[in-house]
Amino acid sequence: MKKINIGIFGPFGRMGKDLIEQIVNFDSLNLSFLCEKKNHRSIGKKIRDIFVRDSIKDLINTSDVIIDFTTPSATLELLKIMNNQKTKVCLVTGTTGYSKVEEKKFHSLLNGRTILRSFNMSIGINLLKNLLKISSKNIGNESEIEIVEVHHNKKRDIPSGTALSLAQSINEGTNNLKKFKYREENKNRIRGKNEIGFASIRGGDVIGEHSVYFFLDGERIELKHIASSRSIFSIGALEAAKWLYKKKPGLYTTMDMVKN
Repeated sequence: MKKINIGIFGPFGRMGKDLIEQIVNFDSLNLSFLCEKKNHRSIGKKIRDIFVRDSIKDLINTSDVIIDFTTPSATLELLKIMNNQKTKVCLVTGTTGYSKVEEKKFHSLLNGRTILRSFNMSIGINLLKNLLKISSKNIGNESEIEIVEVHHNKKRDIPSGTALSLAQSINEGTNNLKKFKYREENKNRIRGKNEIGFASIRGGDVIGEHSVYFFLDGERIELKHIASSRSIFSIGALEAAKWLYKKKPGLYTTMDMVKN
């Protein structure tokens, strides 16, 4: 049985390191290439008998599936070179923090490729998204909804990509009636109607916590997910790579994988 060659874009990031640790538990996957940005301190180092290199073209040419947890600018550059190479390599990407301009650019670079994009690769979060869609369909229009997320002190994007994706699931249940509001200091503002409020906490080494509150008169419902191990994300990404390799071109999410 042919193994699927996996290239990791950003192997020295938090997710990249854990992907390298977890891939040995997947008999059908083979670690084929490690690619970091130019002038990174890791270039030339050897990990699991593979030298870290800075050639995106070689990453593309030696991989069946690339797993990417980097930055929006790096992911966009990867997509651009993939298009120039005219390769059929698949991409699993969990990069977050896109601006509106970068988000538009991402979609313009898809070009019929086979891509799975998810801001959170854990099975639990994707089950939570399903629960939120069902809940908001039933009580979303009668509720005041708030999302609180907690992450480690090195996380850059606020709110988290996962929090935004949870809000999108809520809006699927309410037919996009809710507006996103990001909580910040304000001396004269009360809560508006049809809002999803976001609050973000950063500190320590918290891997990730997301709480969603549905406030009703006299009661509230709280749905929560706590990540106690980063491995749930790397294992989810590796499972996604296995799943995606057999798929036709298109833009997929982890929700598609859970459904099937």
